[in-house]
Amino acid sequence: MTIRRILIVDDEPFIVNGLAGMIKEAELPESEVYKASSAAEALSWLERTAMDIVLTDICMPGMDGLELQRRILQRWPRCKIVFLTGHNDFNYAKEAIHHRAVDYILKTEGDAAILAAVRKALAELEREFEMGTQLEKAQAQIQSALPLLQKEFLLDLFRGDLHPTMRLQERLDELDMPFSTAAPVLLLVGKVDEWADRNASDQTLLLYAIQNIAEEYLSPAARTLSFAYDKNRIAWLIQTPDDQEREGSSLALYVRGMAEKIQTTCGELLRLKLSFASASELVPWSFIAERFEGLNRSLRRSFAMGQQLLLTDDQPEPEAAESASRDSATKWIRKQAVQLEACLENGQQTEFQAKLTEWLRHETIGSEPELRLVASCQLLATFLAFASAEGALKELSERIDPDKLLKAHTRESWEEEILRLADLADSVFVRQEGMNRQHGRSVVATIHQYVADNLGGDLSLTRIGEVVALNPAYLSRLYKQLTGNGLSETITEARLAEAKRLLEETNEKAQDVAIKVGFESAAYFTRLFKKMTERTPQEYREFSRKSR
Repeated sequence: MTIRRILIVDDEPFIVNGLAGMIKEAELPESEVYKASSAAEALSWLERTAMDIVLTDICMPGMDGLELQRRILQRWPRCKIVFLTGHNDFNYAKEAIHHRAVDYILKTEGDAAILAAVRKALAELEREFEMGTQLEKAQAQIQSALPLLQKEFLLDLFRGDLHPTMRLQERLDELDMPFSTAAPVLLLVGKVDEWADRNASDQTLLLYAIQNIAEEYLSPAARTLSFAYDKNRIAWLIQTPDDQEREGSSLALYVRGMAEKIQTTCGELLRLKLSFASASELVPWSFIAERFEGLNRSLRRSFAMGQQLLLTDDQPEPEAAESASRDSATKWIRKQAVQLEACLENGQQTEFQAKLTEWLRHETIGSEPELRLVASCQLLATFLAFASAEGALKELSERIDPDKLLKAHTRESWEEEILRLADLADSVFVRQEGMNRQHGRSVVATIHQYVADNLGGDLSLTRIGEVVALNPAYLSRLYKQLTGNGLSETITEARLAEAKRLLEETNEKAQDVAIKVGFESAAYFTRLFKKMTERTPQEYREFSRKSR
């Protein structure tokens, strides 16, 4: 559950402390109370962290509560404001409600009314984050981000990175892409042969212009979607509309004819030379990535043939199947390397070893020396980049023999080196786990020391988060994970322990002890002390001295 921060603002310290104690004693779920004796101090808190609820007096010296409300809503518009005042003035109430105050309460109405207003504000916060509201906002955001989402989807589709269990038609419908997965599609890939002196921003605009020109030529007879997937390349997904029937060869012929017109128009209007590679037949959706790679390969290998080319995949290249297999394996290596790096960074030892085993089982890599070299270089780069980022480059480089890995000529030697890297990875994870434990112990020790040194001071999550350089919400979760205890409970126990010591060893009054160890009021201290020890502070003092 989200921690809710409640800020109390009043120029009378006894009112601030009394309200803080009352709210803490109410034990509202996952809440933390902050105090400010002026509007300026309140704004100082609000510059350090977001507040969920602010209870503030209206009539304060300097900046009044209404001006403070305006300042708060400018910075944190979701913050809920509750006004507490001793003045029953309708004009004040009217202006407060006009500026979206949750409630307007007279201090004479008592604790029950104030707690009811706080609970009302908490309920409003929860309602705002209900799933329905969030889904509506998400839908609005999706609409504004639709072009980007479509591009990301098409990139994954063309590269074969979509999850196999994805319901493709549902995803197409969600992204407002007018295609049917029941019918095959045609692919077209184009590239700008040269940019001459065009700068980066001009290039981006020109890629859009090419897409618009292509849409004008292709759209009368086909549904199309295009996206730029490189600084000079564009891919098109093309399908015959439902109300038209066109053979695959006929659609391919039409697209090639239009590609020629696109070349001519872009040359005349944009002064750009384009080359295209067009599929010769329609393909089912499951083969899009494979056909896309083939068209890209045709464009890559055609640079020696000149510019403004119009290629098709009618004539297979020599050894095309073997070449496609190598290209597919190289792509797989790059993708797996990214996943291995993520496993290293996140300390996912089991997942890392499972993925490394996939390298061993990859038949194409294991059987081809050239691919083993590519894989070896990628593995070395992944390990050394991680070691450098972790400050362990010297340590790991002493244990890695690049020459031996790069010269794994046989499948047996390749497997031997992969297994050696797996052992090395185990030691990396052990080292990483030890460093994480050490860091966690250091964080906990720093927190405990700060708490011990500041029992009467600011022990809010915000302040402690600043001390250990961690987000307050994350700090709360981390501390519970590392120690098994809640941080607020630990602070309360430390304060009570020091209070017991002072009661046993000094003659200080209970109210002075309460202030010294950080309790908001003597009354709250007394109630909490009795709840935890079954004795009032005075009874505890007398009992402890009799027991000596």
